[in-house]
Amino acid sequence: MEKKLASRLLHLLSIASPTFHESAIADDFQKTVHDQFPDAQCKRHEDSLIIQFPGDTTLPHIVFVGHSDTVPPFFKPFTQDGKIFGSGASDMKAALACYLTLFETALKKLTDHYRISCIIYAREEGTTLEQNGLSGLLKTYPDFFKSIDLAIIGEPTNNHIQLGCVGSIHAEIDFIGKACHSARPWDGKNALYEAIPFLQEISKLEPVKHTLFGVDFYDVMSVTSTKNDSGRTTIPGKWTANVNFRFAPVYSLEEAVTYFKNTLHSLGASPENIRIMDQVPAGSVIETPLFKQVISQLNQPVEAKQAWTDVAQLTRLGIPAFNFGPGLTSQAHRPDEYVVLSDMVKHCSLLESLTKRKS
Repeated sequence: MEKKLASRLLHLLSIASPTFHESAIADDFQKTVHDQFPDAQCKRHEDSLIIQFPGDTTLPHIVFVGHSDTVPPFFKPFTQDGKIFGSGASDMKAALACYLTLFETALKKLTDHYRISCIIYAREEGTTLEQNGLSGLLKTYPDFFKSIDLAIIGEPTNNHIQLGCVGSIHAEIDFIGKACHSARPWDGKNALYEAIPFLQEISKLEPVKHTLFGVDFYDVMSVTSTKNDSGRTTIPGKWTANVNFRFAPVYSLEEAVTYFKNTLHSLGASPENIRIMDQVPAGSVIETPLFKQVISQLNQPVEAKQAWTDVAQLTRLGIPAFNFGPGLTSQAHRPDEYVVLSDMVKHCSLLESLTKRKS
């Protein structure tokens, strides 16, 4: 098992697949399915795939879900001290390698108890919902998604089970001054200095905890980037901050936007200078008997997902879903990203436990 996992992951890591450039890895997955699982049906939309294995359609339908795109610049993968290094190793090619190895070794036992499918989709990282590959599959194959009873998303979770996910809204806020030469600052007004009261107030905000389904989510607001319209010898006449609001699944998206705008205004931002740039909903928790059964069988620590994942898209459609992957959350998006091979072995073993379905 260990050698199979290592070999498969190193192969996947050797195929560069930055966001918007996933064609080669999608082709590779299609070829693997054709060669190793000739009875499977493979549907493709752009660079995203749905793989359906033959089985009893009256059984509960479990789908393993993962994205193929990566964030760090590509580097040649290698192994060292029980770790496998490569762009996307933890986020989340390790999970994809585990899925293919699981299907190779335990598909027959799984399909004795469940209808099994796999989704491998493009353009998850840093994209809008309109660009997201899973969103494209949802629109192209709606009947398939109506058949899903449970989705397991292989985002990096340290082999813990992470429920739901926080939503995310980005807003740009302009602070207005008057541009002038930096040698004569009295001729203008520094827009950055105009923002200082706001920055001081937002820096004092504490996380707001919401306990749902026995796990803790946190609302947090942070200034994440800035820009201004001048050079190094000019007093900026406008300074812009990007503020990111991560919110628990206690708000609808509309409620979260309203709360965010009101909070920014209360901290000193002018309403006319606040622009919502991007928004995605939080992911809820849909508890069903199958959802509870699978979590019980996996028997791993359960916590909240304090990040956004495509659990949000699925639960919005009424599909029960949770995050569960072998990758390390601390390694996601790192330039020297790695995954621990023993964590992958453990992950496969845990997924194989589903072959012993509880009645």
